[in-house]
Amino acid sequence: MNYFFSVNNKYLKCSLAIPRFRNSGSTNEDFILFSAEIFKDKWLIKEADHSKNKNFFFLQNHQLDNSKIFFLAKNKDLNRNNYFSELEDFNTFTDTMPDFRANMQIEILDHGFSSYQSDYPFYLCKKTGNVFSPISTLLNKNSDKNIIFFKNIFAQPIKKKFNIYFVDVARNKVLHEASAFTNQTNEINVNQELICPNVYIFSEKFVGIPIYVSIKNNHISMEHTHPPHLYIWGEDKFRKVSEIKSEIYEIIKKNS
Repeated sequence: MNYFFSVNNKYLKCSLAIPRFRNSGSTNEDFILFSAEIFKDKWLIKEADHSKNKNFFFLQNHQLDNSKIFFLAKNKDLNRNNYFSELEDFNTFTDTMPDFRANMQIEILDHGFSSYQSDYPFYLCKKTGNVFSPISTLLNKNSDKNIIFFKNIFAQPIKKKFNIYFVDVARNKVLHEASAFTNQTNEINVNQELICPNVYIFSEKFVGIPIYVSIKNNHISMEHTHPPHLYIWGEDKFRKVSEIKSEIYEIIKKNS
């Protein structure tokens, strides 16, 4: 199943539209939109505050924040329980091919806007590890503002700090270190000097989805990246990615 998330910050207005239908098939009116957020070391799950029409659930900026997540389920999936010690794979409704997508739109009021699909698959909630991603192809050095929103959803209801490093792989040097937290949309403002072809971000201990936002003259570009093994040909691509990550980790250790 998929969870869905949003961003919330002082520059941007955010909205979220989640389909009530699968890629092929009619609307399923039995499914309810639920929210999940951490409360007293548990996941508190309840029906989300939202509006809807025949085909979509809608969430507006005041109904969204950087810690709350959303998902589709039937009441029976929750077994009359509102508190969970861990996120669960409640149903298969959003397990589709092609992938089940929502639409997260960010905008500057009366100016530019951009959208992203906002789905976070359950299997990723169970993973730890590293994210390794370029930034120069996704951010604009000439923009007025560049932001990376790094979303982590972890199955356990914890807020744990981890680091995201900006590493120059040509110079074997860590240029910047940013703090992030699990189960949160983390906002990282990126200085222009970090946007270079040899600079990559590397998350320590926890995975997530990095979303890249550039703002120029009140217009917005929002982009995302794919895992590095999707850019490598050959049967040994996972081994190659593992070797690259090991090299990056050695750079971080030397610069600590």
